[in-house]
Amino acid sequence: MTGKRVGSAVAMAAAMAFSSPAMAGEPLFGYVYTTDVMPKGKTEVEQWVTLREGQANGHFHDVKLRTEVEHGITDNFQIAGYLNSSYISANRNSVAGTTEGLDIPPAHDPARPYNRFRFDTVSAEMIWRVMSPYKKPFGLAFYVEPEIGPHERAIELKVIAQKNFLDDRLVLAANAFVEFEREHQDGETEKATQLEFDAGASYRFRPNWSFGLEYRNHNEFVGYRLGHSSQEHTAHFVGPNIHYGSQKWFFTLSALYQIHAKGYNDEQRDNIVNGRIYGDEHTRWDGIRLKVGRVF
Repeated sequence: MTGKRVGSAVAMAAAMAFSSPAMAGEPLFGYVYTTDVMPKGKTEVEQWVTLREGQANGHFHDVKLRTEVEHGITDNFQIAGYLNSSYISANRNSVAGTTEGLDIPPAHDPARPYNRFRFDTVSAEMIWRVMSPYKKPFGLAFYVEPEIGPHERAIELKVIAQKNFLDDRLVLAANAFVEFEREHQDGETEKATQLEFDAGASYRFRPNWSFGLEYRNHNEFVGYRLGHSSQEHTAHFVGPNIHYGSQKWFFTLSALYQIHAKGYNDEQRDNIVNGRIYGDEHTRWDGIRLKVGRVF
């Protein structure tokens, strides 16, 4: 009887370890958000490194660095602050074989390579979870992120949905968000609206380890309008991710590849090569993202 009880206890412990949900607040995905937030009184520090790699010609490397501190105000309301910077290295990356386009200042000489580290913006984040997927049929949360920097101001509004299956081992999540941005650089001011739909699936295949797939559909519009007449382009991305989470720290690695894009005006269509859009918009790998975090 003693041996049977020990065996049953071991089996139960293994089952609980395998079926336990991810640590609250940790990201299963590189891009898609879930409704998980930090518990009341808990603080987490995250470092993001995102590589946006490859354009039409030459070389293009855009490394985005994002340092985040997030804190649980209640079990359903989280705030966070971000410091955003980037390093760009490009040479003859455009469709025309010149050095210009994405995150390269318009005043830069397109006949010369571009290499620069810069501070971009600071931003704040607020997530309010109105339904938890662990207590309700599905999870629902709302997200607000204002952002400000020397050349850019923006505000992002997001709706987050989550559904769990198989004792929380399988997580499905979907996001819809709109971002209004204003960029002023080299005497030029540009206003734009971003509309995006993201979705992902993540499966915990062993304790602490999850594997998943993500999809993004990004749409950009001229000015602060949403409508076909003002739309500039649409682009689609897909790729895998892997996540590890322990009691105190985690990492998530994801990679998204541009699979298709469509331009809605001559300028945008001119920046499409082999069905992918470049120019001021996107890269071939858009991008490869690593998140590392620790809970305190």
